[in-house]
Amino acid sequence: MTNILLKAKQTIHARTILAYLAAATLTATQTACTGMIYEDRDGCEHGVWLSLKYDYNLQRADMMEHVGSVGVFVYNEQGRFVTSFIEPDLRRAQPLNTIYLDLPEGSYHFLAVAQQRAFSDVQAGPGANFLWQEPALGDLMEDFSIALDHTDLDDGWSMVEHGNEPLDTLWHAVSTQPVYVPADRYATHTLSLVRDTKSISVAMREIDEPETMTVEDYTFTITHRNLYLDYSQMSAEEPETQVQGRTAIYTPYATWDTSDDGAGTATAAQTRDGATAGRTAHADFMTARLYASDNPEENARLTIRRRDNGEAVVEADLCNLLGQLRNYDETRRYSLQEFLDRGYDFRLTFFLKGGEWQYVDVSIGVLGWSKRVQNVAL
Repeated sequence: MTNILLKAKQTIHARTILAYLAAATLTATQTACTGMIYEDRDGCEHGVWLSLKYDYNLQRADMMEHVGSVGVFVYNEQGRFVTSFIEPDLRRAQPLNTIYLDLPEGSYHFLAVAQQRAFSDVQAGPGANFLWQEPALGDLMEDFSIALDHTDLDDGWSMVEHGNEPLDTLWHAVSTQPVYVPADRYATHTLSLVRDTKSISVAMREIDEPETMTVEDYTFTITHRNLYLDYSQMSAEEPETQVQGRTAIYTPYATWDTSDDGAGTATAAQTRDGATAGRTAHADFMTARLYASDNPEENARLTIRRRDNGEAVVEADLCNLLGQLRNYDETRRYSLQEFLDRGYDFRLTFFLKGGEWQYVDVSIGVLGWSKRVQNVAL
C-alpha cells in the first residue's frame, strides 16, 4: 500500500493536494471547451466528453445533485498516468455533469474521485479528511490509493479523529474497459460513481424502564479495516477487506437523548400524568466504505459498552446486521457487498430489557425499509 500517511506528515500532504488542485483547476478552466454550452460541440471535434452518473444506489435513481467536486485521473492503455482534470463544482458544468478532456488519439483508462463539497474546502476544514497524492507521470493506475486521516495507536489500532464533524461524502469510479479517443472526432464515455462513505445512526431504548436511558451511560464504537481505498478495491465487484491493514476506530460525531414527550434532551421530562417520560439514546457515525467478508472477524463491528464497568451491551457484526435488509425488495437480489455499496443511510434501534439487548430494528430511512431482528437470530 503506497502513501501510508502518518499524522506528522498530513499537514504537508494536505498543502500538496491544495496546490495541485489549484493548478489543475486553472489548467481545466483554460481549456477552450470547458465552462461553455455547445449545441453541436463546435471546436471540440477531438478529445473525450466524460459524463458522470450516480445511480448505483438502492433508489436506483441518478442522484448527481449530491456530488460537488470531481477529479479525473487519466491513464494510458498500459495503465500509466498521463494527466488529470479537476472540476471544482460539477453542478455548474455544462453540459450538466460532463467534463471535456482534451486528449490526443489513443486508448485511455479513467479513475475519478468525487466529494460533496469542493476539494479545497474539505481539506481546509475541520475533522477527518480523505487524502491522496497526485500521481507522477508514468505511475501505475494500480498504485493509486486514498487514505482516511487517522492517528496511529498501539497494537495495530488507529483512531479516526473526526472533531465532532461527519466525513465529507466520498465517491469513486473506474472505467472497466479502455476508451478509444480518435484523432478526427470526439469520443463520449460515462463513469458510474460508487459512494464510499456510510451514515449509520444508532439509537437505544430500555423496554421496562425507558426513563432510565441516557446516552451518557454508554460508549459507542465501530471498528473496521477500511482506512485505505486502493485501486484493487475500486475496480473489483466484490472487494476484499484489508486483512493486513490497521483497524480503524470510529466514535460517534454526535450523541444526544430524546424524550418521548418531545421536550428535548437535557432532563428527564415529566408527562402530563406526572410520570417520568421515557428517553432514547442516539449516536451518529460516519464511516468509510464497508467491506463484507465470509469471515465474521473481518467484518465491521459495532460495540456498545456501559461506561461505568465496561460491560458490552451490544457486540454485533455490523455488515451482516445491516445486510438483513438486502432482500427487502423482492424484485432485487443483492449480494451483501453490493447492498452495502448501494446503501448509505442506515439506522439501527436497539431495545434492551434489564440492560440486555433483546432485538433491533434495522431500517433505511429514505426508503422506509425496516425489519425487526431478534438477538437470538443473530
